[in-house]
Amino acid sequence: MDVLDFIRDKFSQDCSIGTVLHLVMANYNLSEEEAQKEIDSYFEIIEMIDRERNS
Repeated sequence: MDVLDFIRDKFSQDCSIGTVLHLVMANYNLSEEEAQKEIDSYFEIIEMIDRERNS
């Protein structure tokens, strides 16, 4: 499972952003900054999908 799939899975389990951040750091051996970048990427993709749906 890649990191974006992992993030989606944890958010679908109603985990908070802080929890997801710590889980990404632990499971993928990332720094807090690296993990936050992955979460930011996830949200960018979600926003892009939402924009496409609403156009």
